Amino acid sequence: REFFDRFDNNGNGVIDRSEFRNMFTTIINELGENFPAKRNEQVLNEAIEKFDTNRNGVIEYDEYLEVMSFMINEKGYDLK
Repeated sequence: REFFDRFDNNGNGVIDRSEFRNMFTTIINELGENFPAKRNEQVLNEAIEKFDTNRNGVIEYDEYLEVMSFMINEKGYDLK
């Protein structure tokens, strides 16, 4: 939960769109991916659409776990 909490800047237990953008950008940069800014926004929107399963506009911890599972299992990223 430490990584989740690192991006939950206001400590409210969820990651809002701004916090998710920060998390997404950090992960992409750490993985050495390089998307143009416009593509970053598109990928961000797609990720929020995919992982905000209850459509409440924020990423809750269980949804965050799905993001990480997808990154590791589907994309093959080493997020250690």
